[in-house]
Amino acid sequence: MKHFVITLMGPDRAGLVDQISQTIFMHHGSWQASRLSQLAGQFAGLIHLSVSDTHADALVHALRELDGLQLLITDAKPVAPNPTTHTLSVTGNDRRGIVQTLSQLLAAHGITINKLNAQTQSAANTGGQIFTADFYLDIPPDADVSMLHEALEALSDDLIVEFDSNFTQ
Repeated sequence: MKHFVITLMGPDRAGLVDQISQTIFMHHGSWQASRLSQLAGQFAGLIHLSVSDTHADALVHALRELDGLQLLITDAKPVAPNPTTHTLSVTGNDRRGIVQTLSQLLAAHGITINKLNAQTQSAANTGGQIFTADFYLDIPPDADVSMLHEALEALSDDLIVEFDSNFTQ
């Protein structure tokens, strides 16, 4: 059995996910997990799939033939999910470099970001932009969570930081 992670990008259109899923199905592949988004009119997708060794080459060839998509295919190995994943939600006034600042701080504490969902939206009362992000994190057992929380809170007076209920020591 082979596992692949494929990255797809291209102009979004109705039926695109159906076309991708049909290609995977018709070539005996199995869709394991995915993250699919439409960003600024572009389709962006990450898909983990598995396929038997005998069908792998045909599936890869068929995926490369999908019209209008840029494609990157990477060999992958399935891993068990980490049972200690925690969530961190951050909200504050949008500004340049906020993701870089947050990711740098998390990395300095040895924390892995498994997933990040971020967006900006108009603040109704001020007319400015509000940044919101949900981080899904793997936190090492020896991490000083209270120090991390203090460091995150110290980044800005307007930053609201919320951890899931399992995020205490």
